[in-house]
Amino acid sequence: MVKEKLLNYLEIQTAFLDLDKIDQLFSAKGLAEIFKVKRNTVSHYLNQLNESGFLVKINTRPVYYFHKVSFSEHFFPLNKDIYTGIQDIKKERPFFQPKQDLFSLLVGSEKSLTRTIEQIKSALYYPDNGLPVLITGESGTGKSYLVRLVYEYCLEHDLIEEDAPFVTLNCAQYADNPELLTSNLFGHVEGAFTGADKTKIGAFEAANKGILFLDEVHRLNPEGQEKLFTYLDQGNIYRMGDTSHPIAIQTRLFFATTEDLESTFLTTFIRRIPIQVKLPTLEERSRSERIELIYSFFIGEQRRIDRPINISSQVLSLLSNSSFKGNIGELKNLVKVMTANAFAEQTDQEELAITIYHVPGNKFGHSVQNIKNNSEKDVRITSNSTTALLINRNFPKQQRLVHTFKNLLNTFKRNDCQIELCKEILKKEVESLFDYLLFETGRQQKHEILLYMTQYIRETLRQMETAHQIKFNGNSVYAISYYLFQRDARSWQPESIEINQLIRVMESQIVEVYSGSYYYVTRILELCQPKLDLDISSMDKILMTIYLQGADWAKDKAVPKAIIVAHGYATASSISNVANRFLDKEIFEAFDMPLDVTPQQIADEILDYSEYNNISNGLVILVDMGSLKEIYQYFPKQITAPIIIMNNVTTPLAISIGENLQKNLPLKELAEKSISESQLDWEIIYPQENKLQVLLTTCFTGIGTATQISHLLERSLPQNSELKIFPYEYELLERNKHSEAVFSMYEVVGIVGTADPVIEDIPYITLESLISGDKEHILTKWLSNVLSEEEQKAFNANIIRNFSLEKVIDSVTILDTDKVMKEIELFMRELEENIRVTLTNAQRLSLYVHISCLIERLIRNIPIETYKGYDELYQCQKEYLFKIKRAFSVIEKDYSVKIPDSELAYIYDILKQTVDNSAEIEEF
Repeated sequence: MVKEKLLNYLEIQTAFLDLDKIDQLFSAKGLAEIFKVKRNTVSHYLNQLNESGFLVKINTRPVYYFHKVSFSEHFFPLNKDIYTGIQDIKKERPFFQPKQDLFSLLVGSEKSLTRTIEQIKSALYYPDNGLPVLITGESGTGKSYLVRLVYEYCLEHDLIEEDAPFVTLNCAQYADNPELLTSNLFGHVEGAFTGADKTKIGAFEAANKGILFLDEVHRLNPEGQEKLFTYLDQGNIYRMGDTSHPIAIQTRLFFATTEDLESTFLTTFIRRIPIQVKLPTLEERSRSERIELIYSFFIGEQRRIDRPINISSQVLSLLSNSSFKGNIGELKNLVKVMTANAFAEQTDQEELAITIYHVPGNKFGHSVQNIKNNSEKDVRITSNSTTALLINRNFPKQQRLVHTFKNLLNTFKRNDCQIELCKEILKKEVESLFDYLLFETGRQQKHEILLYMTQYIRETLRQMETAHQIKFNGNSVYAISYYLFQRDARSWQPESIEINQLIRVMESQIVEVYSGSYYYVTRILELCQPKLDLDISSMDKILMTIYLQGADWAKDKAVPKAIIVAHGYATASSISNVANRFLDKEIFEAFDMPLDVTPQQIADEILDYSEYNNISNGLVILVDMGSLKEIYQYFPKQITAPIIIMNNVTTPLAISIGENLQKNLPLKELAEKSISESQLDWEIIYPQENKLQVLLTTCFTGIGTATQISHLLERSLPQNSELKIFPYEYELLERNKHSEAVFSMYEVVGIVGTADPVIEDIPYITLESLISGDKEHILTKWLSNVLSEEEQKAFNANIIRNFSLEKVIDSVTILDTDKVMKEIELFMRELEENIRVTLTNAQRLSLYVHISCLIERLIRNIPIETYKGYDELYQCQKEYLFKIKRAFSVIEKDYSVKIPDSELAYIYDILKQTVDNSAEIEEF
């Protein structure tokens, strides 16, 4: 009995394990004190559990034990059961393992709740007791649970004392009694009202040094909201009946509401709460998050009844696809009721079976359609089950794929991000995955889908063989089919910026090292995507390229492609047919054109042909009239191969060309020899440099704002636009000009930013002009070559919407946009009075964007600390800098920050329209 209690206790406590500071409760001595059992007895049980694989043992002094499965669920998987020290465990932490904290216990912490958690952490770490937070969301979305977790987080990270209070006050109880509300919030003194026979503290004093949670705050009437202003503004409260003795309170305030903010709250109240977060409804969460919630609730019920639970696939399908007005709370209650129904029926059974017959009738009636086409599996939950283990067990194929993706990236990173150093390891990892998919997974389920995929892949590869002169073996057909079948329609999309950057670096090296395989894989996936409804990712291309490189495929002898273009019903077809038969090989493809066809239409036909055929070795075009010889003028830059165009095509000429093509002569020699044999005119057209068009964004204070500007521009582009937008360091652009690498790699159509790097022939638009609406038509004109007329109209409308001043500021700061803008307006008003100058619109817009970033930097404690030439500037402009500093007094006071001298110098630059190009600054 004690042994089981030890195991259950450690399973719970392991979720809170800190490897940097392990608590004594994980030692035999600590556990003996908790369970009031002899230390020798506890040590004996702990070693038995370790030998059985339930506990991990660390042979330090003292020896520590923790729950292995629980640790794997909350942190990362472990390879051994016994470790000599803590560092040995830390070495197994994978690159993909995010830093764990209490917020990771929230389902969706790395997906739907990521932004919410970031904002709450910003509020908690803000100086002087943090910022107040308002949590909105429908009933049952988890607002109260989140605040309780915040309290535990503050305790864990020493943001509050160990004995700090957590006080909850439901405002709905006092909605119609303002006097009682005031008394409960702020307390009262003796005689404050009839019946006040003694002094009493309120919720604020009770929560001093801790957290005060005001739930259903929307039930406060305007008078009740105003009663909170004194504390929000000054940090003081007054007990009811005593307005002469302020009481200083330090408590972290959290509010929760289910109502709309604008229609329910005073504007003055909302303005005082800078951090506002919204929790998603159950329906807004992804299906994977809903499944995880269902698993966690059933695991909780299993722990209560202490009996294994078997849940039918129909139940899981119904719960994961149904709508719940009460959201998570209603789902949790439904799981509880279903468990209770099954438990009452099966009191004498060793295991509990939960089926759709245990769903309450009212819910079943509304949700019966949700169990049709069920694709779930039955699930068994025992005392050792965790949500992570259940997900891995019930979605093994997808988890295996993700595991392989992570192994590939980890291997690449461990080898200094050099493909050449780890090619063989990567190859073995990929081969292991395909062996698993081909030989260790069931093939009967969805057999029709797999059969369809295999047939389509076979036909696709056959097209590739014809178009690109290559040969695939039969294994490639099945390997690609099984991969796409087992992969499902979803792709792996990590959210970490660092991981995505690593993927981009790895893909770029894959392109360089395995250029041929990468090209074929990309083409195969492009052909399959619309037919098989796939969401293709970079990791798909990387993995399949590595596999295909190791597969037994071969490139046929590099022979240029050849086509015949002629006017008439079957002129080209007749010539190509005779030539192909004479040569005994399908060399020529025919394009029969009407007499009234335009050169542009013919060029379009040839471009379509080049899309589906590999012309990398060259393209020979035989035409029947001299006028068609000029069609190359209509070829865009994407033609990336040399082209020979010959006019006055005849059958002898076609045969001569075909014979010389098979000899694999260089293009020039092929043309010369064919001319000597046929006395024809010829010309070689080499392609123009094929560069991807890009738009650069930049900011003289660092890459952070440039990145945010690029995000706003990307959201303004049409979804399938080929234009790329790159944020770029201002200093590099200004110093290196056209010698900077980006101009060699890409065709730069223009630059948008906060300062002009002045690069010849590269147009520039200021961010301020986009915000003011003066130059968006110029930006649209830049992109006329990459956007259609309709796309240009949509882009122009999106620019107007996305580049409002409020949108720009909202994108660069997590703080309340309205409050930040009002603070900056006060600054500019004071500045104009100090320097006796009226700011231009361009200067005002620059200051809005720059100062909003400045406030964010100072709150995060990452100020710009360098400004080259500051001493010289200070000597010349000491009085001017002092006036700027004085204008910042309001912002310094309201945000409890201090403006560094370097930041003042950059404000001076904005005002004087000068930029120091030599400071090395990182804004974010």
